[in-house]
Amino acid sequence: MQVRTVGLCALGLFIAAPVHATKLAGEFMAPGGGARALGMGGAFAAVAADASAVFWNPAGIAGMEKRQILAMHAEQFGDLLNYNFASYVHPSGLLDEARKPAFGFALIHLGDPDQLLTSQYRSVDDDSDGQIDYLVDENGNVVDYDAIPRESNNSFAGLGTFALETSAGSVGGTLKLIYQDFIAGESSMGIGIDLGFLRRGFLTENLAVGAKLADATGTYISWSTGTNEFIVPSLKLGSAYRIDSESLNGSVLLAVDADFFFDDRQIASQFWSETVSADLRLGLELSFQEKVMLRGGLDAENPTAGAGLYFGVFGLDYAYLHHDAFDSTHRVSLLASF
Repeated sequence: MQVRTVGLCALGLFIAAPVHATKLAGEFMAPGGGARALGMGGAFAAVAADASAVFWNPAGIAGMEKRQILAMHAEQFGDLLNYNFASYVHPSGLLDEARKPAFGFALIHLGDPDQLLTSQYRSVDDDSDGQIDYLVDENGNVVDYDAIPRESNNSFAGLGTFALETSAGSVGGTLKLIYQDFIAGESSMGIGIDLGFLRRGFLTENLAVGAKLADATGTYISWSTGTNEFIVPSLKLGSAYRIDSESLNGSVLLAVDADFFFDDRQIASQFWSETVSADLRLGLELSFQEKVMLRGGLDAENPTAGAGLYFGVFGLDYAYLHHDAFDSTHRVSLLASF
């Protein structure tokens, strides 16, 4: 009770603070990691059952009995963006073993490849229709499109997590470092903190509730151009219920998350009122003998699907995201426990 009360009071202070949010700042981290979680629409705050919990809910790594390593690659919106996620969780005996402490680390990378460097060329619009017809160099020669140099925009986030169990539930915290390197020499750095809470066996044995307060103290991102961005706190609340099924010789897992934002996203989210907005995430997982999984969900208004195959210490997961405005996104991750 004390943990939840303190968390709610802190959230109230952050929301009331007179800060100027930068809309969608740090959004490159939003997809998260792990094809299992993403196949369930990202409804994972109260599940947080593998190494991807370093992102979804840092409290989830407490109590993990084995070390885990997870690696995921995604082709975002076709081949428009390259997205990579890797995480590692290590149960620790450095503190009271009864509290089942654990450390975790994760790396997020988003690459925007093949950006044309055209600043050294002059654009020409022959028919004055507002569209660039071709580029010319300083001598007036038409530039071959294939000869234009290209670079990539790259964004990175490194996460370091610690979590342990308490009488009220598991609690965890994450320190994240942000670095972005864009074309034309622009770069930025930032630092932030995420906090997490997870209670398994809440009211009934099969019910779990979880919460993640991202950017708990606000996160500043400082650019080499002299401009700054500010990420205000956001709140992720989730619940999950597991139904054991003899007919399936497995289980059914139902999960729902609500993500709340306070940076004036308005129509960029499903629901909004003035500066507060929210997205709903729904997830379903059918497990057969804990070896074969089928998944589906909703990531806001975008349907997701996925599957998993677990054999020995390895797990292979796939997730699909449909988006009306862009090409579909495919994610594949590999999990190892040892």
